[in-house]
Amino acid sequence: MSRETDFIIVGAGAAGLLAAVAARRLGLDVLVVEATAQVGGTTCASRGAMWLPGNDLMIKLGMDDPATKVLDYLNTVLGDTTEASTLARRAAYANSSVKMVRWLTSSRIPLMIMRGLPDYHLAEDGGKAQGRVLATQYANLDSLGEWADRLRTNSAATAKPGGIKKFFSAKPATTTATRGEALVAELLRRATANGVEFWFDSPLIELVSANGSVSGVIVERDGQRQEVSARRGVLLACGGFEANQYLREEHLPLPTDTHWSLNEPLNTGAGIEAGIAIGAETAAMSTAWWVPVILVDGKPYRIDKARQAPHGIIVDQAGDRFFSEAAGPSILGRYLYSRSRGGVHAVPSFLIMDNRHRSSYELGPWKPGSTPRKVIESGDIFRANTLNDLAQELGIDRAGLIGTVVRFNSFAHKGQDEDFHRGESDWDRFGLGGSKKKNPGLSKLDKSPFWAVKLYPGDSGTKGGLLTDENSRVLHQDGSIIEGLYACGGVAASMMKSTSPGPGAGLGEALIEAYRAVLTLDAAND
Repeated sequence: MSRETDFIIVGAGAAGLLAAVAARRLGLDVLVVEATAQVGGTTCASRGAMWLPGNDLMIKLGMDDPATKVLDYLNTVLGDTTEASTLARRAAYANSSVKMVRWLTSSRIPLMIMRGLPDYHLAEDGGKAQGRVLATQYANLDSLGEWADRLRTNSAATAKPGGIKKFFSAKPATTTATRGEALVAELLRRATANGVEFWFDSPLIELVSANGSVSGVIVERDGQRQEVSARRGVLLACGGFEANQYLREEHLPLPTDTHWSLNEPLNTGAGIEAGIAIGAETAAMSTAWWVPVILVDGKPYRIDKARQAPHGIIVDQAGDRFFSEAAGPSILGRYLYSRSRGGVHAVPSFLIMDNRHRSSYELGPWKPGSTPRKVIESGDIFRANTLNDLAQELGIDRAGLIGTVVRFNSFAHKGQDEDFHRGESDWDRFGLGGSKKKNPGLSKLDKSPFWAVKLYPGDSGTKGGLLTDENSRVLHQDGSIIEGLYACGGVAASMMKSTSPGPGAGLGEALIEAYRAVLTLDAAND
């Protein structure tokens, strides 16, 4: 038995939902097929930050520049073009950002500016200390009715009355969502109100194609293969391959592990593999949205605040520092691998802390000063009375670690990190709460006992995927367009190469690609 509709969207994350709403408002019949029982994908587990430069909200306040200057910043940060990072794709991002924000605003998505969340490259012309990040205000979950049960839950994002979080000033009246969950909730409300059809627990099996074009999909539904034809096109929005150990080992730097990914085990690369099966080209498969993580009972945790905080340093297995601990997360993740390629083992590396650090800052799931004995016994965290003993427990070079700490302490005494300039940028200061001290992240490690955790190159998703043009159309291996097939987010090769212009660029890119896919689909019918 087969079905027919205008537009099929594979994946019910934020990008897929945005495309569904936009296409439905153009009068298209839309079917969203989702492999799981819930909507939201990895966005629900994120803070929902969207790097959307040049938008009217910020320009009216004098906080940002028009698209032409944004494009200059992007080109500077991204550097030389590649097959995935073309000038056309960069221009599409800069020019479409303002248009998509206007569409979100006209759709009454309650956006807000996340003030003080800086761009990552402030030293470059066009980098903004106030940042270019938007987020969604509180979303009322009660108004979703029975659809609220379809929303992927995220305890870090769900708030009860009074559960006010940074950047969110208005106190909610009912059960609400913040962060990425709020964005998904708002898009889901509009999708269901506009008549978008959903098939849950319906994973993609393959694309239906002939003569260089895609005409539909085959999914597994109720234990059976079911074909659905698409009169206008198919959008792959079902995520990257971070949950696929085989693909990770084939494409990402080694060592690598699915357990290092912050995303739930959702994104197995099904859309990418389906595209490859019909001759689509891939690109950027060796990169990811790197995020340094620690593992506690096998679960990854971001430690952005802990690694930036004073009284701590990061060292490789020779006991040496090799970057500024306060740098942006994508930079640190990349450095862990590049250091290892240089002949020094740096996966894992180690965050070394003195007792003032452990007493003052959260570390993974542990509150300041609270370190259960069982996690010391399990080796998730290490404790020793001396640096010499700590190095021995970690299995790293003792003389190297002690020499590094002595050198770092001399920098802390002078208030200047002569090796890596830690604490000198606006980004560093943001990570430490905007402190106005001369160098808030630079303080000695000299109070016993000493602590350490292993640091891994985790990720919030992979960057590699199907090669697309500036209109989100998937390309054949010969560079021609695969008619009827579009891709966005983790399925599409990111144009961001091995860096990122600012927080929320991954989600911003996915949403813009979904938006452009629908515009292109509509224009193709004119």
